[in-house]
Amino acid sequence: MVSICKRILPLFLVAMLGVPSHARAESGDFHLGVYGGKAAKERMLDILTRYNTGFIDSYLVAIAPGYVFRRGPNTRHEVEGQVVYHWGEQNHWEFNVAYLLRWMTFPWDQYVDTRVAVGAGVSWATEVPFIEPRAKELGEQESTQLLGYVAVEIELAPPRESAWSGFIRLHHRSSAYGLFDDTRGGSNFITLGTRYHF
Repeated sequence: MVSICKRILPLFLVAMLGVPSHARAESGDFHLGVYGGKAAKERMLDILTRYNTGFIDSYLVAIAPGYVFRRGPNTRHEVEGQVVYHWGEQNHWEFNVAYLLRWMTFPWDQYVDTRVAVGAGVSWATEVPFIEPRAKELGEQESTQLLGYVAVEIELAPPRESAWSGFIRLHHRSSAYGLFDDTRGGSNFITLGTRYHF
């Protein structure tokens, strides 16, 4: 865990120190999201490229406060925390912190304000998640409590400035190809949510 922190902390500090002071907090920089969903059987790349998956009897609900710490002409840079509760085939809590890069501009925004975000961070589960060793019969190693977190999200809002938006998110935990642990376990949840912008 110490070696992981040594790898991630410098990147986080560089990102934060690189934010110009004039780009920091302004009105509307805080938001609060709530989302829930069901575990998918397929791996993340299969879900994103084939748009098709079966499901596992495992569910989550999450509350996710966020902060926009930098704005560009077409982008927002955000940090988000998450408190997640799991039930079904697994029953535990999960705590995540992630950086998200959100693309804000699309040609059809006058009809549906569309934003696409990708994010990465760290995820801590209060116990080793039951569904994450994805193929025990193939000899894959157990998962661990501390893994990497990835979010892929499409957010939709009314075309004029609105405090509310809705989103679809892929909520992913894995070892990030061995960055966090020497394990091939992981999980994917397809979720729906709503967000309020302060």
